[in-house]
Amino acid sequence: MSMGSAREAIFSSCSCGAGGKEAQGMLGQALMLSSLPDNCSFWDAFRPEGRRSVLRTVGEYLEQEEQPTPLDFDPTASSSSGVSKMELLACFSPVLWDLLQREKSVWALQILVQAYLHMPPENLQQLVLSAESEAAQGFLTLMHRSWAQMQVPPSEEQALGRLTALLLQRYPRLTSQLFIDLSPLIPFLAVSDLMRFPPSLLANDSVLAAIRNYSPEMRPEQKEALARRLLAPELFGEVPAWPQELLWAALPLLPHLPLENFLQLSPHQIQALEDIWPAAGLGPGHARHVLRSLVNQSVQDGEEQVRRLGPLACFLSPEELQSLVPLNDPMGPVERGLLECAANGTLSPQGRVAYELLGVLRSSGGTVLSPQELRVWTPLFPQLGLRFLQELSEPQLRAMLPALQGTSVTPAQAVLLLGRLLPRRDLSLEELCSLHPLLPGLSSQTFQAIPRRVLVGACSCLAPELSRLSACQTAALLQTFRVKDGVKNMGATGASAAVCIPGQPIPTTWPDCLLPLLPLKLLQLDSAALLANRRHYRELPWSEQQAQFLWKKMQVATNLTLRDLQALGTLAGGMSCEFLQQINSMADFLEVVHMIYQLSTGVRGSLRTCIWAELQRRMTMPEPELATLGPELSGLDTKLLLDLPIRLMDRLSSESIMLVVELVRGTPEQLLELTPLHRAALAERALENLAPKETTVSREVLETLGPLVGFLGIESTRRIPLQILLAHLSQLQGICLGEPFATELGWLLLQEPVLGKPELWSQDEVEQAGRLVFTLSPEAISLIPREALGPETLERLLEKQQSWEQSRAGQLCAGPQLTAKKAALVAGFVRPTAEDLPEPVPNCADVRGTFPSAWSATQIAEMELLDFEDCLALFAGDPGLGPEELRAAMGKAKQLWGPPGGFRPEQILQLGRLLIGLGERELQELRLVDWGVLSTLGQIDGWSSIQLRVVVSSFLKQSGRHVSHLDFLHLTALGYTLCGLRPEELQYISSWEFSQAALFLGNLHLPCSEEQLEVLAQLLVLPGGFGPVSNWGPEIFTEIGTIAAGIPDLALSALLGGQIQGLTPLAISVIPPPKFAVVFSPTQLSSLTSVQAVAVTPEQMAFLSPEQRRAVAWAQYEGKETPEQQGRSTAWGLQDWSQPSWALALTIYFLGNLL
Repeated sequence: MSMGSAREAIFSSCSCGAGGKEAQGMLGQALMLSSLPDNCSFWDAFRPEGRRSVLRTVGEYLEQEEQPTPLDFDPTASSSSGVSKMELLACFSPVLWDLLQREKSVWALQILVQAYLHMPPENLQQLVLSAESEAAQGFLTLMHRSWAQMQVPPSEEQALGRLTALLLQRYPRLTSQLFIDLSPLIPFLAVSDLMRFPPSLLANDSVLAAIRNYSPEMRPEQKEALARRLLAPELFGEVPAWPQELLWAALPLLPHLPLENFLQLSPHQIQALEDIWPAAGLGPGHARHVLRSLVNQSVQDGEEQVRRLGPLACFLSPEELQSLVPLNDPMGPVERGLLECAANGTLSPQGRVAYELLGVLRSSGGTVLSPQELRVWTPLFPQLGLRFLQELSEPQLRAMLPALQGTSVTPAQAVLLLGRLLPRRDLSLEELCSLHPLLPGLSSQTFQAIPRRVLVGACSCLAPELSRLSACQTAALLQTFRVKDGVKNMGATGASAAVCIPGQPIPTTWPDCLLPLLPLKLLQLDSAALLANRRHYRELPWSEQQAQFLWKKMQVATNLTLRDLQALGTLAGGMSCEFLQQINSMADFLEVVHMIYQLSTGVRGSLRTCIWAELQRRMTMPEPELATLGPELSGLDTKLLLDLPIRLMDRLSSESIMLVVELVRGTPEQLLELTPLHRAALAERALENLAPKETTVSREVLETLGPLVGFLGIESTRRIPLQILLAHLSQLQGICLGEPFATELGWLLLQEPVLGKPELWSQDEVEQAGRLVFTLSPEAISLIPREALGPETLERLLEKQQSWEQSRAGQLCAGPQLTAKKAALVAGFVRPTAEDLPEPVPNCADVRGTFPSAWSATQIAEMELLDFEDCLALFAGDPGLGPEELRAAMGKAKQLWGPPGGFRPEQILQLGRLLIGLGERELQELRLVDWGVLSTLGQIDGWSSIQLRVVVSSFLKQSGRHVSHLDFLHLTALGYTLCGLRPEELQYISSWEFSQAALFLGNLHLPCSEEQLEVLAQLLVLPGGFGPVSNWGPEIFTEIGTIAAGIPDLALSALLGGQIQGLTPLAISVIPPPKFAVVFSPTQLSSLTSVQAVAVTPEQMAFLSPEQRRAVAWAQYEGKETPEQQGRSTAWGLQDWSQPSWALALTIYFLGNLL
């Protein structure tokens, strides 16, 4: 083909708009010139202003194309414009790269790179892989040279990683120069891409220098991958032989060496880098190893040693600190350094070193410190209790407010502080907003001091704190607006009660920030108001039942366009299944589904089920538009691929699977939002893609799988070589481990090539295992020598586990209870060293180094009173304390504060679960008229049936109320204790008030009998409630939560699939097993969403027939056949419910009822 015809062919495929044609014309001339024999200097033939003109024209055109389209765009025009831009980039990128190298225009490069990042992945791949290697190399050099002046927003970092990985694919041989050119982009690469570089590159000084320069931007897992490359035996030999020059050059990677290898560093190697370690960012295990070589407790310059250690001092034990530099000055340099450790999370506020610091502050007295000096102590504020705060002056407290954020104070402290700082009159909006960190301290007294007009204006500053309110505080806030001014009814004792017209909502103008908190009964927005103000409501975080309720209210037309749906924002989350099913074309259907998955409020379970059922139905139809999706579902967004039902996973291509793997590595929380069965299926599918069956799992495969490793099955786990597993222990400590993997890992850890027999472990093995020690059985843990579990090691282990459990990932992971394993771990510390010795009496430091429930009732009772007071918050927050221990702890509290009748509201709030340790007569002494005090008791799970009765009876007697006068607020405040009312008393509750409180009460696993639950459910069908159950939409079932367990058998058995899908997982799990088996047919059980099906308990499964059990398993695995079609086929038996397992569950259930 001639040059002219080639140029015409390219131009005919690149049809741009007006701005694009001008850019195309200029670039076309350049392309023609570039084809001449002397093409290396064709840009030199242009005048400088001519070259700049080309770049300016192209840049302005691309910049214009990047601007967001207004809502009333013409979809056809937009699509055409997008194609033009895409073709312009595809045709002329190499020419532009050449021009940019000469002109060095960072502005134009920035626009060009941004355009690449916004291209669909498949177009970008085609563009980069079709470019010549020399052109790609030039582009990389250009990026490297201009990187310091470029800006990439966080939202585009993943796309930049994809671009970098594609550029890498242009090179069959990866050289040190290529690595250096790539170095600014290394932080955006996936670990699997980094692993493609040969280890030998790290022997190059320039490569190590590049890593040092860009290590601050690199992710920990990237540094870990590179650090493990250092260990290649052919590279630098064994770790103890590494020279000082190498240690210095590779310093950013040393903290990320596997602990097993880091522990091989000799004291001489460590001391050679003494001045560098403090800023190296070492983790606890690595830091402790360094400290063992750097700290000399026998010399006199202790304070100077601690000063030189810098951040490493965070990892010193209390005993080491005491010998080096006793803590005694609240504003001393060492003390301030340790407080910085607490502020950045390195030092646990609940640990023993923090306790030593608190002792310094208490002994000196907070009153001697200026407000600015007190601010430094903010990280330890929750540990200061109530007494210390009471000693501080109001100016001191006010000056500290800006430093108090999030969980800087406990609810009890917030009540105390808000009570002291809230002006009793003339409260301004600015004053209320300045107190926003104390919002969880709202009480009946403080509510009375806040005018409603001020509350309305404070919405913007209070909104971020609303999620921290208790259910009762939220109800009280809503009550403030629900009750008309002046409409009050005085009870017998003078307590005020709101009077509402039963069944009639009071016309109320709600502040925007409170709308997402409203019960359905109070959400009185009509269709006209919603549609007229949809831009006003589209960004509010509506609950799933509110969104469904409002969707029905809007009566959305079936011919709504995608543009109209996008304008609804979060309101579109209430979309009905029927609406989705009526979308005709597959392309439109996928557009709507993609939009739903982008909503900040997430996708509700029933809508997700509908989406995939509808997608499967359409895939079986001879529809020409199926090409939009492709047989391998390649047309789906990565978020949708992650959420793909288990039965569709086999359709995924290798490329799609790797996109999902990349997504979960970057945001592991998205993986943890799936059901355990879904996670396991995805992990096995990803492994199948990376390593064929029967082959061993390499280190590279483990790196690539990332958090999916924790969900591999037993057989797959056994394919991991033990030495590779040992090197991977540090990564495993930071991810969620499924039960099969954790069990198998616990067995593998005890094998000789890994850590060996537990009775032979030293401190090194314990530190290597870290929190993975809890994958061992209690028996194996009890064999670990006491010498290997010193106070410091023990505390670090328990801190690590607690930190994981409290993290977002740990909460989503929701692993098994570790009570027995934790008890086995601390047994050597809390029990006598010999049988004839008495039990040791703990001080507060001992309790902080372990956990309160590790100690017996006798040990707690014998504690010094001051020690108990210092650890009171820990005792109150430990759910593992048994009845005897609760009574012992409550006995100490009474020694502190006197008889229960004199307890103040903030003291009752601080005691929390310890109140279960009160006797019946003492419970009657508590003053319960205040809804804040009542709600403290109502939030506690674990009362005996007698205590429940005492609490609710005492409240009714003290307040002078009859059950029929209980309003929305007080019903919510009663919480668990509502079950202290007899069935005949519950019947008197106002159905109007109860239907509002159901939103909050339905989130609790109420300890009510079946008869009590049936009465509560009956209230919801009475006038003032929601009407007959047969008329309820799924949103009402979601709203009432666990109260649905009380719906009569006949009504439950008549529920349709859509209604059943409204039941919350908790509601399903609390339906009594015999009732569960009677009311739900196999057809109904097969309509459960996967999340609902996973919530079915072993006790419930034990009562089901074989066909019902198969239906539940079918729902768990998201099958597509109906029970009638499948019958008794073995394909139903997806979960092993063998006779011994359900017989055992039956036995446990009956024994539980007998006991």
